[in-house]
Amino acid sequence: MNNHLSEINQLPQQAKAKAYSDLLRSLFATPRTEESVSSITQFVANIVQDAVGLLISKTVLSELVSLIETELKGNDQMDFKRTLLESVLEQPDLCGRTVRFEEQISSLRESLASLLEEQEEWSEAARALQGIPLDGTHRNVSQEYRLNTYIRIVRLLLEDDNATNAESYLNRASLLIPESKDEATVLAFKLSQARIFDSKRKFEEASKKYHEISFIANLDEDERESCLSAAVVCGVLAPAGPNRTRLLTSLFRDERSVNLSDYKILSKMVLGQIIRGHEMVEFEKRLKPHQLAKLPKILEFSDEEEEADSRMMKEPRERVRLKKGPENVFDRAVMQHNLLSVSRIYNRISFKGLGRLVGLTSTAVEIMARTMIQENRLKASIDQVEKLITFKNFIDSSEDDVVVSNVAAAASGNDNLQHKLSEKDQLVAIAPSLFVWDESIRKTLQKVETVYQHINDLKAET
Repeated sequence: MNNHLSEINQLPQQAKAKAYSDLLRSLFATPRTEESVSSITQFVANIVQDAVGLLISKTVLSELVSLIETELKGNDQMDFKRTLLESVLEQPDLCGRTVRFEEQISSLRESLASLLEEQEEWSEAARALQGIPLDGTHRNVSQEYRLNTYIRIVRLLLEDDNATNAESYLNRASLLIPESKDEATVLAFKLSQARIFDSKRKFEEASKKYHEISFIANLDEDERESCLSAAVVCGVLAPAGPNRTRLLTSLFRDERSVNLSDYKILSKMVLGQIIRGHEMVEFEKRLKPHQLAKLPKILEFSDEEEEADSRMMKEPRERVRLKKGPENVFDRAVMQHNLLSVSRIYNRISFKGLGRLVGLTSTAVEIMARTMIQENRLKASIDQVEKLITFKNFIDSSEDDVVVSNVAAAASGNDNLQHKLSEKDQLVAIAPSLFVWDESIRKTLQKVETVYQHINDLKAET
């Protein structure tokens, strides 16, 4: 190899280009061995020298890129191709002249990235693309090329669950996306946004973005359904509260949601129905690893009351052990939903009773409720002395309930007044909502009795 290169260096400048080209082709005709890689790398080190001439160097390097793509095809060539590309890109003389050979180096890196992507080495492929000079470069780089490269890096990093680094490149792409007219590029950007929100557990934003993408007509029907399904999953995992309620309602009203496998749990979320443990299993199987990430333990309970709360309880068709906190994101989402569902059923409930419905110990459910109240996701008040939680539907009850509550308060401190109150008045004072419920049942029964009597009268006439 050294002799061939020395002979070419002695040739006139006009003959060097063809001589280098012939030598390069002869190197690719040799067996694919480590010696061949070493020879080609040595060849590259020689042609990038100043004495060769910049025009000849660029021409020969461009031919090298072309030969790598045309001569090294097929699965049997992949290992040799990867070794060769990595060896050439790490060649010190070439690395020291990056500014001169930006275009050729970029082509080599793109080829290496495509190869690594085929081998599903996502981070390595992204690292190859990250070495392409895009900012402050001396060559003419179009905005569309920069945008596509950034989005490709984002996609590769997301495949390896590296949302943090992916977000930094997405931010760069966001500065260029307004100028893009290519629908495929814009779609890839939006999908990357949704996946980053999803990976960083910003499930509310991810659900909105997935739902938006599911309406794009250019997508295949299967891809639109996949995005809609992802929107439902992220919506379910979003923190419980008014925002999630509006989001899930929008998904529930989407006619396409009926065909989804997650429609049952979506409908329960929207209708405010309590979700039981066995109903979570099938949904949980379809979640991705980051959506099942373990949550840190906030508290460790050791007092006798908590031990009593967490002992085994026998319930119809299942045995449930109360937890000391949600174990993962999905667990937390369902528990918060169940807590909101309970708030629509009960006016007031003890921590212990609420915990059994939600699946948490009394202290754990108190912490969850307090957090939701502080974040304005639950309208309620907590009485830590009596260990009770009172929901807003009781606090903001009608004026009549306020009056009877005042009567109850007065009666509780005045035995004479309690004796003066009738049994009905005492019931109204103690449990106003229960009284309203009883009255509704009584009126309904009266109407049924009236209809029944009317039917009998008609029969008698005939």
